[in-house]
Amino acid sequence: MKKIFNFIKNYMVYILISFVVLVLPLLLFVLWNIFFDVLKKEIIVELGTEELTEELFFKEGKIPKNTTFITDIHSLDLSKVVDYEVEIKIDDKTKVSIVHIKDTTPPKLEVKEVYAYTDYEPKVEDFVVLQSDFSNVTLEIKEPIEINELKDYPVTIVAKDEWNNITEKETILHIGVVKTELKLELGSTLKKEDFLYKPEETIQLDEEKLGEINKSGVGEYFITVIYEEKEYSCKVIVSDTLPPEVTLKDVSIYDDEENVTKEKFIESVKDASEVTTELVGEITYHQIGTQELTIVATDAYGNKTEKKAKLNIVKDTTPPVIYGLSNMTVNKYTQINFLAGVRAVDEKDGTVNVSVNSGNVNVNKAGTYYATYSAKDKSGNTKTASRKIVVNHDQSDTMALVNEHASKVGNSIAEINQYVKTKIGYSNSWGDNDPVWYGLTNFRGNCYVHAMVYQKILEKKGYQVQLIWTTDQSHYWNLVYTNGKWCHSDSTPGNKQEGIICANDADRIAMLQGRDWDHSKWPKAE
Repeated sequence: MKKIFNFIKNYMVYILISFVVLVLPLLLFVLWNIFFDVLKKEIIVELGTEELTEELFFKEGKIPKNTTFITDIHSLDLSKVVDYEVEIKIDDKTKVSIVHIKDTTPPKLEVKEVYAYTDYEPKVEDFVVLQSDFSNVTLEIKEPIEINELKDYPVTIVAKDEWNNITEKETILHIGVVKTELKLELGSTLKKEDFLYKPEETIQLDEEKLGEINKSGVGEYFITVIYEEKEYSCKVIVSDTLPPEVTLKDVSIYDDEENVTKEKFIESVKDASEVTTELVGEITYHQIGTQELTIVATDAYGNKTEKKAKLNIVKDTTPPVIYGLSNMTVNKYTQINFLAGVRAVDEKDGTVNVSVNSGNVNVNKAGTYYATYSAKDKSGNTKTASRKIVVNHDQSDTMALVNEHASKVGNSIAEINQYVKTKIGYSNSWGDNDPVWYGLTNFRGNCYVHAMVYQKILEKKGYQVQLIWTTDQSHYWNLVYTNGKWCHSDSTPGNKQEGIICANDADRIAMLQGRDWDHSKWPKAE
């Protein structure tokens, strides 16, 4: 003992120095961490918390200076039960705090009373109005219900989440023949049998009162129902839970239009109560393309319907349409009102002005002409169309045409015959009211047209000519007086008539192949 004392005495200085250098700092560090560290080693956060704040990690909610969160606490998933290590740097030291996500909150549960008949099989979902929780929840009826008579049965609904947090709510199952509480949607019609679980049963009630309820608005109403001489006070709850029925349509406007109202998009709105509508957001005018817009319809009880429609903003590239440009036929020297009955309609601007260029139309000369019409809308889109105008000929025009063709051919019958055959092709047309004009302008026609043109040119050349035809009027040709006698001459093209330049009656009959003419009407050709 003495030796130990002497040892301590001799080495006390060294012992004190060692304590101060080695043991005291360690002791101070431990005491500081126990009594003076402001960081919480762990925190508990309820499942479903919206976000973490930095203050939660420090005692008294005070964040020390020079503190940096190495872990991004805003990226942590707070929707599941789990533990997170959060690294925090204070001054130059990195520390760790544990975050425990836990579910300690029981589910939210709302229940309702149920009205039914004796054949009802209880189902837990019939009694539940609302249940919510951040974890999975199971629902059950706490005690089995044995329905054996008409009465009220107490019911306990249990909601339990996966972490064994439990909520229990009491309610009642009403078993009877008469429904003592009914829910009626506003706008629906309540009928007498609606008060019974078995519609075939017979009850008595005030029909006038029932009619009043059907005409009433949202609210609670009472009516007395008598079943088997027993009176029941029945409550009718009229509510509006259905949103408005809305039908929308897409709308197209031009890029220079503004002030499009919501009414343009709405085709119909139906609801049992008064409805207000609203166009959500703003329209970007003058921007070509398609925009999707939302129309919100809200009834008097806050039920809403949202529907989307499209607004198409387009550039006007469609020209007007010109109407009334049917073909026109006029007589020579007629003064024409070219704009009578003519109008132009634009899809965007409505009726627009029409201009006409009729400089090519000569009403002093027979022929076919075209007048040009133009219409321009406000966007500069222009429509141009032509109109056919026929100026009718008269006999002076016909004879001028005959003179023109007569000047192009010699005087012999053969030359004139060949000219007509070559110039005018064959068709079934009779040449309308003026076969000569028709033949010399359309250069086609049947035998009658050929014979009439041939006759007019021959007469111009100084010949005596007669038109002749078969008794059945199936063919026409000419009789020409030349060299002191009449002869048959046929200008219709075709092999059957090639030899009929100046033929006698016998040769003509031979060529007609069984047909003949009334010889008493025309002179003989010998």
